[in-house]
Amino acid sequence: MTSRSEATLSRNPFGYHSRHWWVGLAAFLFLFLVGPFAEFGNMDRGTIHHAPQLAEHYQTMLLCFSLLLIYLVPFFLFVRYTRMRAGVPRWLVVLAFASGLFVPGWIAGELNAGADDLLHLLASKSFVSTWGDAIEAPLVEETLKLLTVVAVLRLVGRREGRDWLVGGMCVGMGFQLSEDLGYIEDQIASGHHGFETAVPFTLDDRISGALVSHWTYTALVAVAIWLLFCQRRRVRGFLLLLVPLLSHAAWDTPLSDAGALFEAFFCLIVAVPFLYAWGDITFDGGRRLSAARPKQRKRRKAQGAHVTHTAPREKDASPAPQPPQGL
Repeated sequence: MTSRSEATLSRNPFGYHSRHWWVGLAAFLFLFLVGPFAEFGNMDRGTIHHAPQLAEHYQTMLLCFSLLLIYLVPFFLFVRYTRMRAGVPRWLVVLAFASGLFVPGWIAGELNAGADDLLHLLASKSFVSTWGDAIEAPLVEETLKLLTVVAVLRLVGRREGRDWLVGGMCVGMGFQLSEDLGYIEDQIASGHHGFETAVPFTLDDRISGALVSHWTYTALVAVAIWLLFCQRRRVRGFLLLLVPLLSHAAWDTPLSDAGALFEAFFCLIVAVPFLYAWGDITFDGGRRLSAARPKQRKRRKAQGAHVTHTAPREKDASPAPQPPQGL
């Protein structure tokens, strides 16, 4: 029997970890703690010096921030149902969401700026202004969000498909909230827009596209990585990985100005595989996604039948048992 101290230590997720784990934890905490200052450290910028204008400035900003609850509340209700149905702990939801809010956003801003400068060296200015965001944003942002999911799950030692799904959803929503807060801040603080323009911008530009956005992209990418490296399902994982990358790129092209039909089409392209992956992992543990292909199943059945047919021959070929000799 184990003593009480040994049982407590075995339940401690920080016990008996390697040096690499502690280095990773220190690096992750550093990025996490820098995040709030990098994300919200410049909210007081601008040229407004008069107290009435400054008060109106922050009131408009807080009002627009509060409007984001329109998609945050339904999202957390959906995540609550998912985690309770799939058996994911509450602390993983909180940790993944906070990590997505503070870790990848500010790094993506720096890398996107660097990628934009690199594209200007390789291509013309008109090409970069038209297609630059479609090239750099999916690669930079989806990679950073995926690395955040991997870091969170690696640090807490969880690797099931349900953990990848919920972790991806929450990291993606944290990144989405960080991005929306940044856009609203730029709209109000930099341009000094008032209530009349800031609220329509928040509703039309940020909230209208929140139904199928970063949280579904990151969830699909995380499930794809789970299929590729944990379940060895390369074709399904690769196809599932292409969906959010291509959809994210399409939103940053001139095609996004085509109207509501375009938006509905690309939302459907992402929503259908997401709902399939969500339903299979939440209700069946990802059994269909991780199942072998029909050819592999037939090959395994044939191998099993071959074993069953050869087993009796081996048994018949064995010498018959001899009767016991008398004493």
